[in-house]
Amino acid sequence: MAVTNVAELNALVERVKKAQREYASFTQEQVDKIFRAAALAAADARIPLAKMAVAESGMGIVEDKVIKNHFASEYIYNAYKDEKTCGVLSEDDTFGTITIAEPIGIICGIVPTTNPTSTAIFKSLI
Repeated sequence: MAVTNVAELNALVERVKKAQREYASFTQEQVDKIFRAAALAAADARIPLAKMAVAESGMGIVEDKVIKNHFASEYIYNAYKDEKTCGVLSEDDTFGTITIAEPIGIICGIVPTTNPTSTAIFKSLI
């Protein structure tokens, strides 16, 4: 999606804020389902994404980018699939603190030219 002026940017930011408010109300099960679907979609698209990255940037080797895309999707999913990411994460009676998490989605991500797809996959999943 190309943003060409401030009005389009503001409209996009409003859509993002609305989506974040809705996403923040999701249960752990809903977030886990989205996380799994996103990881699988990224893994399924690893080859065409690698080809597009090399074609657009003129850098790298398709096969290497396929491996990076696969690693980003599979490793992140397996590393975090059993982590609690919603609700009360911990309570510390000594200090009187409670750690609470809520999903908000992607905040912002800078993607380098050298690894555009694997970095986008990583940042989207994390």
